[in-house]
Amino acid sequence: MKKLILALLIGAAFSSSAQKNKVESAALYLRNSEMEDAKNAINLAVEHPDTKTDPKAWFYYAAIYDTIYRNPAYNNLADQDLAEKFYTACKKCIEYDSKERYSYYCKDQGIINSAFMTYSKGISAYEAKDFKNAIKYYQMALDVIPMDKNGDLKKNNLSEKNVYLYMAYAAIQDKDNVKTKLYLQKLMDLNYEDHIIYMQMVNIYLDEKDTATAMKFLESARQKFPTEKDLINQELNIYITQGKQDLLLEKINSAIELNPEDFQLIYVRGNVFDNIASDEVKKAKLLKDSITIYNKKKQVAKAQTAGKLAELAASNAKSNVKKAEADYLKVLELNPDYIDAYFNLGAMSNNRSSEIVEKINNITASTQTEYDKKYKPLKDRQDSILKVSLGYFNSALALAENKKDDTPEAKKEKNAYLRDILYSIQQVYANLGDEKKTIETKKRREAIED
Repeated sequence: MKKLILALLIGAAFSSSAQKNKVESAALYLRNSEMEDAKNAINLAVEHPDTKTDPKAWFYYAAIYDTIYRNPAYNNLADQDLAEKFYTACKKCIEYDSKERYSYYCKDQGIINSAFMTYSKGISAYEAKDFKNAIKYYQMALDVIPMDKNGDLKKNNLSEKNVYLYMAYAAIQDKDNVKTKLYLQKLMDLNYEDHIIYMQMVNIYLDEKDTATAMKFLESARQKFPTEKDLINQELNIYITQGKQDLLLEKINSAIELNPEDFQLIYVRGNVFDNIASDEVKKAKLLKDSITIYNKKKQVAKAQTAGKLAELAASNAKSNVKKAEADYLKVLELNPDYIDAYFNLGAMSNNRSSEIVEKINNITASTQTEYDKKYKPLKDRQDSILKVSLGYFNSALALAENKKDDTPEAKKEKNAYLRDILYSIQQVYANLGDEKKTIETKKRREAIED
């Protein structure tokens, strides 16, 4: 039994010695530039239980892989995951080197070089649309940054902020909301000065139907970047979707105070007034219909209340129409080529003519002469309004005709404008009683390709 134990001990000692010889052999092969043998020897050494925690083994592993990486003559020996292996070797060398015999290389040079290698590998993976591996390599580079005592990484623009930014890009492309939010939050914590990261965070929470959290990030962004137009527009779009018109107008007015010449913001406000006016018109109509019902039921008090509310709604509609019109005209003063402002002014004028039509339909007269006397001034007034509307639509049409159509997207947008404008012009000609131009416009509209 004693002989057997002794034999086992001798065997174990021989095995340990053999593995240490592997390390020495790898070192010798490296010195003689016999890189294939060096690589094979060191791979066996770091995989064996006796030397897998030997800092010397990991030192030579890093040195051998570094040499392979830097010398094009050894490209055939370079593994796909060489950067990762080199990074791991440097980390293991530092971890096991309690006496810091190899820190001059592994800690002061190798691990820093590994960050450049893995960062570059991350960029390549991103460009190849391998987003998960891109994040993996970026994380390796990120882990090294705290070890950069001399600032070599920072001098080469490899900073914590930049790495987290690229990680966020990769996570976005990978449609990984959890990681995207994590990296965007890291950037915010690091005070990254770019409003885009806040916009992206807001969009993620909106996609997840968490509007409350989205608004918290948006409010934080607006405080940090109060004049940033993209954030202002993002905030406005949310309020438009939510139908919070009072709050929306308050926000728009604040934004316009900061950017009084911003015609797009003024257009948005005009559009809000326009929509409020449209809602008030619908409300007035519903109330008028209810008056008829109440009168039939002889509910006098309810009819009177509905009548007052209808008058108020109609008054509010007119007030908001004037405000919208003033904003659209201001837009054209600042930007004479703004098609949508012309189109909306035309639509508003056309809608105004419908009020005259209602009055015409309600004419009462005992004779044709009496009818004609009442009808003519109303018809003249209607035609006058329609001609104003036609002028705005024709201005919009001229701008739409000059829009570029050199790409499929541009052509599609141009044709959409042309169809909408021509349809509106067709309606105006029909209301003016110009049958010939109505038909011509209709044919032109129908000839436009989809």
